[in-house]
Amino acid sequence: MTTLVHRSVSLVTLVGRLNPAALDGLIPHGFALGVVAGTRLAAHADGAADVARLNPQPLPPAAAELRLAVAGTVGAVANAAITARVSGGDARQILAEVGDDWCGTPHGRIPWPRHWPLPWPPTGPLPIDPGYATPAVQAQAALAFQGYANGIGDEQLRTAFGDLAERLADAALQQAD
Repeated sequence: MTTLVHRSVSLVTLVGRLNPAALDGLIPHGFALGVVAGTRLAAHADGAADVARLNPQPLPPAAAELRLAVAGTVGAVANAAITARVSGGDARQILAEVGDDWCGTPHGRIPWPRHWPLPWPPTGPLPIDPGYATPAVQAQAALAFQGYANGIGDEQLRTAFGDLAERLADAALQQAD
């Protein structure tokens, strides 16, 4: 049986594939993981600049681009779910559809929520290996959605965000095995 600590470390390690600065949260001396939940996006840029100064081998542009696309998409999905809940719509349906899209079989492509823009054109070769990127994307999204679940007072939204985070975490760990 996998423990919560093991799962968390595995997820953060997968996110580290897209953004090594995310690993700084394990050794607190720089970039904070608090920005993963879609807030304080300027901190992403500041943290990335710090890492670039310290690391002579920057992230491949495709990985950095994908990491930012995941963060933006998670924020947009969360805002859509919150808006739906406040306006009497079904936030759980939005999050379930995103989960279906993001946790589905990639079929040679990186899975992506179909109602949100793809990080790259839908045709042609991908600039990053989907087998490498897919679990990292799912792990980053899982941590971000759990951040929303932890920070929201509405019980229904907290549960819906938490359920999606758990589903994405399971998919990321299954892909990584």
